[in-house]
Amino acid sequence: MKITRTAVKINLKKIVDLCVDVHKEILYFFFVIGGKEFSDQCRNHTKTIEKKLASYHKIALEHDRNSLRIICEPTGKYQNKLLQTARRLGFFTSYVNAEAVSKFRMIESNDQNKTDTKDPRVINTLGKLNKVITFRILDEPYLLLRKLHKMYQESEERSSSLRNMMSEILLDLYCDYSFKKDFLYSRSGQVLLKKYGCNPYKILEDGYKRFRAKMKRAVPRIRTATLERLWEDALSSCLNNQPENYILLSEQHLKDRMSEYHLVQKQKESIVDRMVDILNQFRENDPLIPPPTPQLISEKNLARLLAETGPLADFDHWRKLMRYAGLNLVTRQSGIYKGPDRISKKGRSLLRKILHAIALPLVRKRELYGPYYHKKKEQGQMPGNKAMTIVARHLLRKIYGWYRSGQPFNEQRFFNCKSKYNSMLAKAA
Repeated sequence: MKITRTAVKINLKKIVDLCVDVHKEILYFFFVIGGKEFSDQCRNHTKTIEKKLASYHKIALEHDRNSLRIICEPTGKYQNKLLQTARRLGFFTSYVNAEAVSKFRMIESNDQNKTDTKDPRVINTLGKLNKVITFRILDEPYLLLRKLHKMYQESEERSSSLRNMMSEILLDLYCDYSFKKDFLYSRSGQVLLKKYGCNPYKILEDGYKRFRAKMKRAVPRIRTATLERLWEDALSSCLNNQPENYILLSEQHLKDRMSEYHLVQKQKESIVDRMVDILNQFRENDPLIPPPTPQLISEKNLARLLAETGPLADFDHWRKLMRYAGLNLVTRQSGIYKGPDRISKKGRSLLRKILHAIALPLVRKRELYGPYYHKKKEQGQMPGNKAMTIVARHLLRKIYGWYRSGQPFNEQRFFNCKSKYNSMLAKAA
């Protein structure tokens, strides 16, 4: 059985806008009813919030108002207790754009002062104009998916940090090591670390023949040229004649960081497995979710994308999804001046990051976006980062359309509008 939420239309004449300036420790309230202004404050604590909202609701009922609409700025996590308590008590909730509050402050009071009691008044004015943003309530599976993705991103950042650490340690330990960073994480590099701790003094102590035999036994397909290069790098590194205890300490440091790195990699794999399991649960209730497609998107990246977008059905137009991602275009034009269009970057930065990660392998010349990307760079003379942003925008729009259509992936349809595609089919027939 599929259960979906339906949008609730609010009769603004029957509710009271309760405007709140949120801080870590204190909440500042403001609302207007019956020709009177009410200002108050309380601790940002669940039980205290509950009592305050109940008292404000009582005032609203006395003035023939049915409910409250709590409006505040998004402030990281500090507003969550307020909004969750309000939802639990059956009240409405909305956000206002923090930038809109900042710019509207001058209009509302005709000065540049900012105070904790002034901001709720500004929010109240924006509420009257209904310049509010929907406070989305994600179902538990989407909440879990988003939490898992945050954990994955933390592991990814930790993994990158550990690789940087190991590069520095290796430079200190094996200073003339001439291989690229990825070699250390290959089978040959891992055997070198296990057998010798990447310690050039231990390599020389064994002698070339024994070093070559040990490495060949563990990695039969390792090239002789690679072994000779490792030996030469060790010879050169040992000329620095570092103190023995310092070298041994560096060796142990490298092994410890590598053990931590492997543990983080296992955590990432476990997180991805859980994310994919949740994605498969989504497909049982929403068959429109696209399948993994080798030439476009993997199961893992699709799960990561949906973790940040939430249900794609929540967006009734691709432009709203674009704004949610912060990929909507901002234009600056005045008189004869027209500035370059830029993306707003006001949405979810992690969603933009994922889109770029999905698009990166697709812009190789022989891949799906290869011709499209390189045409932008060569003929349009665009810098790579701008061309990648255009690809990310195009990709997000197409994934949204792919979801809404419920059709299998069609590469020809991917880069052509409906009329042009139908024309191509007619000619082919």
